[in-house]
Amino acid sequence: MMTTLWRPFSLAAVVLLSLSGCSSLLGNKIVRGSVPDSITVTSPAFREGAPIPVRFACKQEGGLGKTPALHWSVASTGVGAQALVVDDPDAPSGAYVHWVLFNIDAKANEILEGVVPPHAEQALNTGGGPGYAPPCPPKGELHRYRFTVYALHEKVPLPNGAKLNQVLSEIAERTVARGRMTVRFGEQ
Repeated sequence: MMTTLWRPFSLAAVVLLSLSGCSSLLGNKIVRGSVPDSITVTSPAFREGAPIPVRFACKQEGGLGKTPALHWSVASTGVGAQALVVDDPDAPSGAYVHWVLFNIDAKANEILEGVVPPHAEQALNTGGGPGYAPPCPPKGELHRYRFTVYALHEKVPLPNGAKLNQVLSEIAERTVARGRMTVRFGEQ
């Protein structure tokens, strides 16, 4: 029997798989499984596959818990909003969602370090808190962190602080394009 604690992790993992390009059944809806990877995501602070600088990690790791600056190419047409999902696919309990930022302006192409864009909303993270939960892998583990930008055909009709699974499901239903940058943090 699945405990109440594991249900949010399991549902978040299913939604993340659907957002990653795998088809998935979520409730009574088939989540779109194939969207183009046409958005290029970069950061002035780190590069694809590289370690994330400590300042973006948790305090236990000597970090400041800051959100990193990101840049991305803007999808061309049919975009009403954008979203960002930061997750750790290597977490012991399944994918851990560190940050979901949604209803980012459709024409935006960056997030500044330590700043939430104007009018953007933040969902609760896997830990149940609002906003960014910085990388903090268990001692002795090296984890990957995926920064995925989604172009949405319309805004997500949920408020700031909405439940993680609801927001991920709404993002999955509205995604028309995406792009990802993966970095790592922790001990090898």
